[in-house]
Amino acid sequence: MEPPIGIHLAGAGKRHGRTWILRGIDLVVPIGHSLAILGANGSGKSSLLRLMCGFDRASEGEVTWRTEEQSMDAMEVPMLGAYCAPDQDLIPDLTVQEHIALHQNLRPCVDGIDVDSTLRLALLDQKGDVRVRHLSSGMRQRLALTLAFTTDSRALFLDEPTSHLDKSGVDWYAQLMMDWRRGRTTIVASNHDPRDYPGAQSTWEVPVS
Repeated sequence: MEPPIGIHLAGAGKRHGRTWILRGIDLVVPIGHSLAILGANGSGKSSLLRLMCGFDRASEGEVTWRTEEQSMDAMEVPMLGAYCAPDQDLIPDLTVQEHIALHQNLRPCVDGIDVDSTLRLALLDQKGDVRVRHLSSGMRQRLALTLAFTTDSRALFLDEPTSHLDKSGVDWYAQLMMDWRRGRTTIVASNHDPRDYPGAQSTWEVPVS
């Protein structure tokens, strides 16, 4: 794996139209750190996560990324991390096996991982020929999480990862985090549900505006 990244936000804010979602965010995530961002629904935690993974640009302030050796260009960052969010867009007309193969063609995966081992890790080895649209919401969440964790990335960005998971799925996710985080910088956005962030080294509350 490539070395993990650190993230620094200085006075960062995000607005949609005239409405500010976040303002004045100062936050430092050390290289290789595991952080849980906590906030109620509508607090802006998902918007903050998207700033941190480089999907969106700050409306004010700065977001910067670096390894121990160098600063990262903002245009590089979306391809350096792996992202998973509730109801993440998966391609419904592909079979599970086809979807995994497409993902692995587009993004490098962790050494030793192929389509069959990804199916097994996601507990979908009996569902390879099933179209994604026919999976349950919990199965789709396991697929999305497995793709994120098995992507060869410098950071993991997870938005409410236990959404749609039943108790056995939550236990599966905790084991996935233990076995597959592998020292990567990990940012988890959560609505104060500790099941989302097992083993987090610190937590940070989104300020109430």
